[in-house]
Amino acid sequence: MKTLFLRLSILLLITTIFSCNKKDEPSLLDPIITEFTIPEKNIGDNPFELTPPKSTSTGEFSYSSSNKNVATISGNTVTIVGKGITTISATQAATENFTSGKISSEFIVTDPSTIISTLYVSTTGNDSNNGSRFKPFLTINKAAEVAVAGDIVVIKSGTYYPTSKISPSNSGTSNNPITYLAEVKGEVIIDGSNSTDGNSSDRLGLITIIGVNESSPKSWIVINGLTINNAKWAGIMARYSDNIKIKNCHTKNTGASGIIGANSSNITVISNKVEQACYISDKTQKTNECITMASVASFEVAYNIVSDRLLDLNIGGEGIDAKNSCSNGKIHHNTVFNLFRLGLYVDAYSKDITNVEVYANTVYNCSSGIIVASEEGGTATDIKVYDNLVYNIKTAGIRIAGYLNNGPLKNISIYQNTVVRCGLDKTWTNWENCGLLVEADNPENTNFIIRNNIFSESTNQIRWKNQSYATIDNNIVNGATTASGTNAITGDPLFKNSSAADFMLTENSPAKDKAVGEPMATIDLNDYTRDSKPDLGAFEFH
Repeated sequence: MKTLFLRLSILLLITTIFSCNKKDEPSLLDPIITEFTIPEKNIGDNPFELTPPKSTSTGEFSYSSSNKNVATISGNTVTIVGKGITTISATQAATENFTSGKISSEFIVTDPSTIISTLYVSTTGNDSNNGSRFKPFLTINKAAEVAVAGDIVVIKSGTYYPTSKISPSNSGTSNNPITYLAEVKGEVIIDGSNSTDGNSSDRLGLITIIGVNESSPKSWIVINGLTINNAKWAGIMARYSDNIKIKNCHTKNTGASGIIGANSSNITVISNKVEQACYISDKTQKTNECITMASVASFEVAYNIVSDRLLDLNIGGEGIDAKNSCSNGKIHHNTVFNLFRLGLYVDAYSKDITNVEVYANTVYNCSSGIIVASEEGGTATDIKVYDNLVYNIKTAGIRIAGYLNNGPLKNISIYQNTVVRCGLDKTWTNWENCGLLVEADNPENTNFIIRNNIFSESTNQIRWKNQSYATIDNNIVNGATTASGTNAITGDPLFKNSSAADFMLTENSPAKDKAVGEPMATIDLNDYTRDSKPDLGAFEFH
């Protein structure tokens, strides 16, 4: 027993001594490692030595490359292997007082023969810099002056106040466009308050892409992710241009259009937000529309949100307009709401507009919904309006217009739209108080087809002049109407919840499987494929 007691005592004494020794040891600090940057290099540049980072520790540094196809490292010497991006890590050894530590930096190797470079702009930059990542320009104007085909202009977050319009000097190519890109979408704000041009005198944009003429256009330019505020005239303009893409941008409080393409070809305007456009306070000014395509050959205006032009301060401000000699265009999947004027417009004006499709858009809380017209005598041909939802409109939901000089309209097709609660500000006796208004009566008009739509809950569902060239056939007509057309289905279309603006069809809807004839949509507003027996209206039952 004494022997066991003695052994336990010795063990306790050893443990106590060890614990005391541990408490006496000083704790190690983590090193603070900073200032490790590596300049961009080109393929073919000579090997170079890394500058060690700064550190609170005196431990030695060792280096590694994450991508040996871009660069290898021996000691502190970097050898360039190929173009691309690699992460170079500097690992500091532990010392008597410090733990080990690590810092990394991105290393970019470019190939000058591809004519592709990245230029940077920052609110803390300087236009005397070379525009590199670590020596950015101060102004977007400077980058626009020097960018050439293949360049990507990366604009860092912040608010920029250009003193003149931003206008690219050069064109890109099909393989190497010039791209102006917000480093973080929505965090690059370009404020036009201080710009001396891009105003009602020159009628240009705060960003203006402009060629010499239609035969010598500026081309292959992308504008991506920028916010344009307080432009004195247009936010973004492409004129005498070709193959221009404007996407993911946001314009607000612009004097004229948020986005406009004019006298151009191959213009894409996609996934933008346009608010409070055409807000210059001058009743003499013709400001165009919130998004305008004017004499543009081949265009797409899609997935945009256009809203909140609530005051009528000038002559203009409709939602999205294709006009003059536009051709081969598509306006689709846009949402347009809260406008003093109409939502979507196709207008030949004094020229000839051809082959424009307006489909899968949603328009609500506007003065009018969708209008096809020729205000000043031009001819509109092959216009299709289908799969659209139009509701809560003050006057006509869809209108084939015959006002002003009432030019000829030919091959106008209105099909598989859902039109609800229109004519809200008009009484029964007012001309424009209806879901559908067919008033165009030029003797040269031909072939109007209005088929497979749903017209419901408007003050008056359908009004027309019984034109011989117009076919109104196989539509649901729910509510009072001055005309129904042939083969009308009268009664409630049985939406899921009309009062909550849910106009999807229910199981027992009379619109199911009832669409017949031509033309016929193959998908619906929500991009569902329509059945072999399609439904009436914008939504296919699922």
